[in-house]
Parts: sequence; structure tokens; C-alpha cells
Amino acid sequence: MNVKNFIGNLACIFTVAFMVGCSAFNDDSDPYGVGEATKDISGVWKLLSVSRNDIDITNEMDFTQFTLNINPDGTYHIDNYLPFVVEKDGSWSVDNARYPFHLSFVENGATDSTTIDINYPITDGRRSMIVSLSPGCGNNTYTYTLQRESNSITNNK
Repeated sequence: MNVKNFIGNLACIFTVAFMVGCSAFNDDSDPYGVGEATKDISGVWKLLSVSRNDIDITNEMDFTQFTLNINPDGTYHIDNYLPFVVEKDGSWSVDNARYPFHLSFVENGATDSTTIDINYPITDGRRSMIVSLSPGCGNNTYTYTLQRESNSITNNK
């Protein structure tokens, strides 16, 4: 093989390699795209504020003892019951793990679920859950603002 052919072949190889190396990378994935994380509803939830028919009644009663324990295994437990959509322990679920707008409860022994609308904002760096409900009398609407005290459940009743 003479030097001219070798240099010609080498030039062709470099030209093809350069053209292939500079071609656009065709990939349908978005390496900079970030998917929405699933929302973890589980934890120990305490009442932060309560309003009835848009009137703040937080200071009218001792709401500090009410605790909603939402367990990661899909069960829940209520300590120191107040008017709420369920009274007994049971199971819970959300309509969408990434964008939860509805929280459903099924009391132990029941066949029907009770579903409430939820708002799940972060306020002052802490996760909150706002629920509106009408337990008993439909003329009264309660809005509970709950704040997650912890993600771990210490009371597994």
C-alpha cells in the first residue's frame, strides 16, 4: 500500500467520523425534564386552624388534641375525635399520587368510601392539608387546616 492511498483512506475515515460525530443526537427523551414527584400524605396530622362557615373558631374549643394518623400502609387512626367525615379507624387512598385532590376514607367494616377535597400546600416550609367538610348538618361547612407534625407514625392503634 502506498502512502497516497493510506493518506486518502485515512482522510475518508476522518471525514466520515467527523460527519457522524457532529450529527444531531436523536433521542425523544428530555434529559432536563423532571417528573412530578409523588406526594406522601402519610404522617401525623394536627389541627392548625378550624373555621365554620368561614368564621375562625380555632380559639373556641381545644382542637389541639385531635390527631389524624395517616399510615403509609394505607390505614388511618383518629385520636380525640372531633366532627370529621369518619369516626372509626379504617383505610385511606388518594385519587392521584402525584396530584392529590381527593382523599377517600373507608371505615373498618364499611363498604362505601367517604371522599373529601383536599388542598395540599407547603406553608412556611411545612406541608399542610386543607379539607372542607360538612359532618352531620349540611348548613355548616368546616374548614380544617392540618399541619404534618411528623412523617413517622408512633401510635399504631
